[in-house]
Amino acid sequence: MSVLLQGVLHAAAIVVVQLLLGQLFADVSPGARGQGVGFSLATLVMLVDGLVLGSRRRRRARGQDGKGAESASAPSGQWVAVATSGVLGVIGVLGVFVGAFDPVLPTAASGAGGVARAMLATDAAILAAIVYINIGYVLAQNAASDSWRWSGAGFGALAVIATTLGYAARFVSYEAVTVASTAALGFGVAALVTGFGVAWFRRRLSFVELVLIALMASYALYLAVALGPVAWARAWKLPEEQVLLALGLFPPIAIGALINVGGSLGFLLNGGGRFDPGFRVEIRIATRYLSAQTASIVIGLGGLFVNLAIAARVAIFAASEQIVYAVLLGVAAVFVDVAVLYGLRRYWRRLVVGLVTTVAIGSVCLGVMALIIVLSIMSGFEDDLKQKILGAHAHVVVNKKGDDFVEYRDVARSVRSVRGVATGSAFVLGDAMISTDIGLSGTLVKGVDMRDPEGVADLRSTITQGALDDLLTPEKIQGARPRVHFQPAVSPKSTTSTGAKAKPYELAVPAARAPRGSKRILPGVVIGRELARTLRAYVGDTVKLVSPVSDEIGPMGPVPKVRRFRVAGIFYSGMYEYDAKFSYLDMPEAQRFFGYRNRATGVEVKVNDIDDTARVVDAILRRLGGHPYDVEDWRTMNKELFSALLLEKLAMFIALGMIVMVASFLIIAVLVMIVLQRKKEIAVLKSLGASDASIMKIFVLVGVFLGTGGALLGGAGGVAICLFLTYVGFELDERIFYIERLPVVMDWSEISVIIVAAVVISYLATIYPAMTAASHPPVEGLRDD
Repeated sequence: MSVLLQGVLHAAAIVVVQLLLGQLFADVSPGARGQGVGFSLATLVMLVDGLVLGSRRRRRARGQDGKGAESASAPSGQWVAVATSGVLGVIGVLGVFVGAFDPVLPTAASGAGGVARAMLATDAAILAAIVYINIGYVLAQNAASDSWRWSGAGFGALAVIATTLGYAARFVSYEAVTVASTAALGFGVAALVTGFGVAWFRRRLSFVELVLIALMASYALYLAVALGPVAWARAWKLPEEQVLLALGLFPPIAIGALINVGGSLGFLLNGGGRFDPGFRVEIRIATRYLSAQTASIVIGLGGLFVNLAIAARVAIFAASEQIVYAVLLGVAAVFVDVAVLYGLRRYWRRLVVGLVTTVAIGSVCLGVMALIIVLSIMSGFEDDLKQKILGAHAHVVVNKKGDDFVEYRDVARSVRSVRGVATGSAFVLGDAMISTDIGLSGTLVKGVDMRDPEGVADLRSTITQGALDDLLTPEKIQGARPRVHFQPAVSPKSTTSTGAKAKPYELAVPAARAPRGSKRILPGVVIGRELARTLRAYVGDTVKLVSPVSDEIGPMGPVPKVRRFRVAGIFYSGMYEYDAKFSYLDMPEAQRFFGYRNRATGVEVKVNDIDDTARVVDAILRRLGGHPYDVEDWRTMNKELFSALLLEKLAMFIALGMIVMVASFLIIAVLVMIVLQRKKEIAVLKSLGASDASIMKIFVLVGVFLGTGGALLGGAGGVAICLFLTYVGFELDERIFYIERLPVVMDWSEISVIIVAAVVISYLATIYPAMTAASHPPVEGLRDD
């Protein structure tokens, strides 16, 4: 049978299965959920087709189907996979752009964002089909007769352990993020234990079985979450799109990495047929080899960092347009490097491995350093934003469904009795327009209880001009600023007609005066700094608040309510949105202005520990009896903002983590070079009785030492730079960034995760070269001696 015909048959089988799946999952909501499910199902079908193709090819190669020589001359499975991908791509293009399958598919599945349309779009990407079909083909080609049984047993064990630990995570904390993190940690532990157990009992690395378990687990996890109810996402206050994206990216990588780490550990400890936890001899051999490379590594690292410093200096010269100095410094650096390499030419054979080792360590170091610095700066911005939000607003807000919140005093009293609550006071909130003679803007008017000093303590700390207490005593508000007529500016170097130097124009401090045309005392209002700039208003000036809600009816309908106030103070919270939109009134004045009479909008609560708001929300709900009250904490009220910051940090972690991934390939290159150079030594060790697991331990230790050294150097360098930025500082333009200095907050848990991740990636990079060295026959190394 020709390659093209087999490709057509396989592609037709894939499309038929996808049509059936499109009918089955037509009820999945379109959008991110439908696209994610469609992509997962499409790749799953491709993977299964590759497994079938590889299994058939493997049976034919062994002559188990009775066809003998005819099977041996059958076309290569890789070419059949390529042909299948090409035909599938044509079918996918017809289905997506021509709509050839729309009449036979449900509208919900075939429409934009539907499951079937996402599957056809995946088919149209020929590269995706080639990758997934070949993954299945290679796995089936290398599988043993009992691989499927071990894969099924391992997946069952992983599911049981992960489910048990995930259920136990619900009792760890009230915080949804903490519960999710603990459940994810439990899933990682389950992957490690499963990989360790499979390799331990099989007494081999079992790479094919471990990859199959990881694929089954990642597909099961993603489809269970994507097809399950959305109540879990709403309960955890997490955005569905970001959760589905994260689950699509991380489980295949994380589970595969962790399960292979566990499997390699199981093989190292029990690969020789007996339990051998000792590493003493292997550590001695690995350290002796690395000590022989110490000089070249030190020279290489020194040269690397010197060249980086020179490159930074060249960049500074180039930025300041000192091109000549930049070129001269760059040329001098090149000549120095060439001279150093020429002087070490006698030791070139030894230096090749040393230089590659140096580059590998330096790459891990730079990757870890960049991750720590960037994530610490982003954590600093997040912490600064959190402090500004929590300083200006409540930690928890209690609202009531409807517009009859008249019992707010009793509710505030009940809330204050909850353990962990610092303050609880009612407030009124409404939209209005605020204007002066030369400015107009929209504003959120908030009425605060000035008779509760603790409730307005944070607002009082942000007042930069005027006094917050003048809302209670508006007669103490200082007089309005008189109108100032600006004269044309005069340059200090210019002269007058008499020849004397002109003095620059200076504004005198205006004298306080009472507002004209007003016999009664106007109530006070506190506005933000940016809002004051928009209105050109100062402390004591008169402003007008216009409310669209009014009980007065005119000839043209409801008449907006207009009242005059005097600016009692100006606050600066550090958040531009708050400083440009918010205005504060005394609560009775706000109730009269909005016509609320004896009603409130809600009760705002400040807690002693902002990380304990989940428990406080639950306690307040129990105290109030639930309906009709609704309680939200600061995370829920600002979840879009903090979710965007979290997604940005995640993207930066992935992008910068690629540096460490590249460094892991350099570690692979180093170990492969060592294996090629040390064939004789490996053969001698095996002749003396060293097992495959013992040889593998040696090379794993060398790679781990390199990765750990780079990770620790990068961690120390990143922490040092962060401390420098913290105590010395990097000034920013406050008019642009709304912050004076670059904020840096080091999260030691993040730093630990970065270092551990770098070491784990380095460990994974050692597995293939170590397996190559362990499987090397002793005869090959001793043949020439």
